[in-house]
Amino acid sequence: MSLVTLPHSDEDYATFVDRNLHKFIPKFKGYSVNPTGFHPGWNWAAFFFTFWWFLYRKMYMWAVICFITLWLPYLNLLIVIGWGVAANNLYYKHANTKIAEVKAFHGDGYRMYLRDAGGVNGWVPWVGLLVSGGFIILLLLLGVLGAAFMAAT
Repeated sequence: MSLVTLPHSDEDYATFVDRNLHKFIPKFKGYSVNPTGFHPGWNWAAFFFTFWWFLYRKMYMWAVICFITLWLPYLNLLIVIGWGVAANNLYYKHANTKIAEVKAFHGDGYRMYLRDAGGVNGWVPWVGLLVSGGFIILLLLLGVLGAAFMAAT
């Protein structure tokens, strides 16, 4: 059995990833065998919460691309499955790029900046709940108004 080395140390990834590290480090080690290739996998959070997951993980460009693709008609299920398959691989590449950027910019004291460059946006779940709740309330209100309009005519 050969040893697999990651482009960065486990401590760097631990600081950068912050939450759910136990899920990502084994995947990252598997991906490091061929770091430039595409590694299909599965991420339930990215499947169910799509662009919210990318925002949560501070992957803003992917969040915008994901949001735009979700508006393509007739392809929604395929697109959501695609994001679930690609999310871990995209996160691996994002982590490697950001860790390398922080190391290059901050030199020896880089580690204290990794959590800010990585980690998660704690506000995203709350905003997601507020937006989802707002849509539910709007739909209920439209249903009540529609029923009242139908009853009046």
